[in-house]
Amino acid sequence: MNLPAKSSGISKLTRVGLLLIGLCLVAGLALAVAYLYSAQSNASGKRSIKGLGDSVSIAFDEVDIPHIKAKSQADAYFALGYLHATERSWQMEMNRRIASGRLSEILGNDTVKIDRFVRTLGVKRAAERQFDRYPVAAKRLLQAYADGVNAGNAQLGWALPIEYFLTGSKPGHWSPTDSVAWMLMMAYDLGGNWHKELQRLELSQYLTTKQIWEVIPSYESSEPVSNMDFSKLYRELKVFHSSPGPVESRPQNLPSTELSQWEQMGGRDGIGSNNWAVSGKLSTTGKPLLANDPHLGLSAPAVWYFAHLEAPGLNIIGGTLPGIPAIVLGRTDKFAWSFTNTGPDVQDLYIEQIDPKNPGMYRGPDGPLPFKVHQEIIDIKGSPSLTFLVKETRHGPVISDSYARARRTIDTDRFALALRWTALDIENQSVAGLLDMNRAADLDQFKQALRKNYAPMQNVVMADSEGNIAYQAAGVAPKRILHHGLYGVAPAPGWERQYDWNGYVPFEQLPASNNPEQGWIATANQRIIAANDPNPLTGDWDLPTRYDRIVDLIKSKTIHSVDDMKTMQGDTLSLAATPLLELFKSSQSTHPLSTKAMEIGKSFDGDMKLDSAGALIFNAWADQLTQALFSRLSYLFSENYGSRNYRSPLINQVKNPNSPWCDDPKTEQVESCQESSNKALDKALEYLSKEYGNDPKSWAWGKAHIAISEHRPFSKVPLLGSLFNVSTPFPGDSFTVNVGRLELAQSKNPYETLQAPSLRTVYDLSDLEKSLFVYQTGQSGWVQSKLYRNMNSLWANNEYLPLRMKSENINRQLELRTK
Repeated sequence: MNLPAKSSGISKLTRVGLLLIGLCLVAGLALAVAYLYSAQSNASGKRSIKGLGDSVSIAFDEVDIPHIKAKSQADAYFALGYLHATERSWQMEMNRRIASGRLSEILGNDTVKIDRFVRTLGVKRAAERQFDRYPVAAKRLLQAYADGVNAGNAQLGWALPIEYFLTGSKPGHWSPTDSVAWMLMMAYDLGGNWHKELQRLELSQYLTTKQIWEVIPSYESSEPVSNMDFSKLYRELKVFHSSPGPVESRPQNLPSTELSQWEQMGGRDGIGSNNWAVSGKLSTTGKPLLANDPHLGLSAPAVWYFAHLEAPGLNIIGGTLPGIPAIVLGRTDKFAWSFTNTGPDVQDLYIEQIDPKNPGMYRGPDGPLPFKVHQEIIDIKGSPSLTFLVKETRHGPVISDSYARARRTIDTDRFALALRWTALDIENQSVAGLLDMNRAADLDQFKQALRKNYAPMQNVVMADSEGNIAYQAAGVAPKRILHHGLYGVAPAPGWERQYDWNGYVPFEQLPASNNPEQGWIATANQRIIAANDPNPLTGDWDLPTRYDRIVDLIKSKTIHSVDDMKTMQGDTLSLAATPLLELFKSSQSTHPLSTKAMEIGKSFDGDMKLDSAGALIFNAWADQLTQALFSRLSYLFSENYGSRNYRSPLINQVKNPNSPWCDDPKTEQVESCQESSNKALDKALEYLSKEYGNDPKSWAWGKAHIAISEHRPFSKVPLLGSLFNVSTPFPGDSFTVNVGRLELAQSKNPYETLQAPSLRTVYDLSDLEKSLFVYQTGQSGWVQSKLYRNMNSLWANNEYLPLRMKSENINRQLELRTK
């Protein structure tokens, strides 16, 4: 008798529940609509703002490049700061927190190690000391930019980029020293070889110096830059930890770019760029052509934001780095310039001996010296703050207290590792140098401004509309003498004065070239020796595969067009694959798919095309062969395989068919390189059949080689990663002109790439308005914007957009007025 009443009660509860759910959905939808309406992801109209000297007009062209027209340079940089904040606010906030070691305040325990290491380096402290010595004019422009950033963030109102809501944070205050600090972080990313020094120290625990040179060879493998037996030296000094081993596991929810940048600082093969110029006598237009593609970590949004600045004494367009008030790469209406990383050895590790009677002292050349000590406090979201001491020696910050791999290698009761790094010098005024470069009226003034570039050292290739092409290495590097001492290849005893730096290479002795007779200039992080200084800037140059291919392509034609420049930038022939093709094609496998797979493999020529099944088979085989030769190094291989590609030692060792590295130490018999290659093919085919099916004809390099632009910090977070990351199949490998460096052991998909051309530009000096550019995401940092990823497919397909100062099509306009 009561059932109907009970049923009626349930029905009422259901209706109430459904009503509440409906109200929540409506409220959520209304909030989403209000947010999308309020979010200034496509700003236009007029804004009244404090801090401007006069009104500024900003016109966004058809590819969303803002054309900033101001009545003073200070207002132009204010407007650039405003745009960086409104278009890339979250990226700016991450840049500020990274450089000041303050990620953990919003991200928690996962980033404490990053913050501690950056605080130990003292990046923000160095930036503050450097900024104090900047010229007054440069300080004013940096302040104007900072004021623009803060004004832009204030204009965003409540509808901030989604990342702020997800982290429970708000935009912080931007100061001029934040810009200087971010420039230091760019030098940090490009800066050097201390990680290779640490690897050589680690390997010295188990290998002779000769064996270490086989694993981490010098550029000239037959003649290293140092003849010292450093492995013996370390063992005699008894510097090693009594029980070394792998470090603790890494956080799994941070972007790989984050981890590789901070945990593997200076430890990545292949970071660099390409640039080249051909003179008018080699071009269809009779004027120079200039091409550039910097290879940086892929991020979403991209590291670049394009803009055009016009003010009295300033008319320049190109790529800016949000956080830095300058066009870093670009052109005026008369000349254009391009950068690649020179890769000098500007970082040295020093082994400091701690005084056993007083751990606050260390051994100096003339007796004990006190460590400089200061306290740092890291606030951690959801956890108590971390208080720690940072120590410095006469060489620089002691990194062994904050860097696990250094701490596990040396006996930290008796020794410490200190880092000497040019970028931390108080004399560093690289941002002021950029500002001078932007004001240069012609190539001569631009070259003069390059003298102020301190770090990172860059290969600058330039061209102007008068027909000149030129090259200059710009930056500072310590003087070294070939075959004297350690030459910076491994950590040096800090108490021995002979290993101290003795000044920097004078600017006049840095490599340079003007209008060479051959009619072309090219750099791709290869070895470059000055005509008047036989001592190389480092012993750790990259393999010259990209440079050699660029030179081949330049020499293959007598006349070049803009289309030829684009084709060269898209080239995917790997000159680090061709030396291995004979061994690859002679390999025999017992795998059931071997016959079908090697029918494809035997026609592979080293071209890493998207649709190439041969490229996939080859790379899987090369991966397995590399592991076969070097995995005997245990964690010292597995932790580095990916940041290091080991291609150079692989090529060197398989030249000897009976290299001891080809022998499998786990078997009684002695294997040749051919036998090791056969086993590698077995494992490669096993992996490929499991991942891509049992029909080798359906395999393709593009199915494995995915270019991922990772978002900070959500790239690894389920669902959020797919929302914020930008991914696309991509050709090339770690050694092609169109580079796509493989992650290998650093990723679940060993063949994905997180480092590729971060930007491509081509400049036609016969008419600079015909210049072209593209990069891998879009101008906007707002994930909901159509301009967040609109360039991705163009970039992947080697297509371009116009880079014009005078655009006929204006999509929107923004006017900044004084309040």
